[in-house]
Amino acid sequence: MRTGPAVFLEILRPHNMLAAALGVVAGFAAAGGRAWGDVWTVAALTALATGAGNVVNDCFDVGIDRVNKPSRPLPSGRLSLRAAAVLYACLSVLVVVGAPALVPVRVAVLVLSWQVALFAYARWAKRWLVAGNLLVAAIAASAFVAGAMAAGHPGAAVIPAAIAFAFVVCREVVIGGEDLEGDRASGVRTIAVLVGRARAGRAAAVLMVGVAMLLPAPAVAGRFGFGYFLLMGGIVVPVLVAAAIAVAGAEDRKPFARTSRALKLAMFAGIAAIALGA
Repeated sequence: MRTGPAVFLEILRPHNMLAAALGVVAGFAAAGGRAWGDVWTVAALTALATGAGNVVNDCFDVGIDRVNKPSRPLPSGRLSLRAAAVLYACLSVLVVVGAPALVPVRVAVLVLSWQVALFAYARWAKRWLVAGNLLVAAIAASAFVAGAMAAGHPGAAVIPAAIAFAFVVCREVVIGGEDLEGDRASGVRTIAVLVGRARAGRAAAVLMVGVAMLLPAPAVAGRFGFGYFLLMGGIVVPVLVAAAIAVAGAEDRKPFARTSRALKLAMFAGIAAIALGA
């Protein structure tokens, strides 16, 4: 099977890698980091670990993706499972070798824990109902912690990490509604599989409205500045509210797919809000 560079880039999902790297940068900014040379290596390793996690997830999800996302590289046949496994191995080696050599020990431990956790998610945890959702949210949130660690003030990441955790949990429930058919056929126990798409949509809506109501609080409390308030209030909160309306009680896949994409864009706005409002 002949494959070009584009298909390898596609399976890495560069937008997810970029979001993870920017989360590190935002955590660094929130912690008052000044020596910016210290954060770029951490951000790069975070992106590589995220890309590796995306690849191994697709390797284990070939059967699911044949139903939910047949155009992806593996189920479409544009990339072989062997080639994907080699790519995962190469990325893993870069992370495992690079983290201890290039970043402080506690940051390296965190990065290496992502490598293990992302494999565990792909292989086992995503089938354990809410546990998989919480694990993905915790990994995403800890990118802000890594950035704050690089700045020498990990405690400064508490609020950004909490925001990221809550936001990703919301999106994970929405993705479960989007991927219901393939998940059910493959024995993946999501909220949507357990209670149905409509009830999962209502649960996601309640979560998103709750998060939207809490997002202004850090700015009101004086923990973040005007940039945070402007982007969260002007972009992220309206997207969450609109998303809640779109999926509440929805029984069709399309509203969940559209909402998942909208939340992905709002995620970048939220990262920027944390970085600019620090």
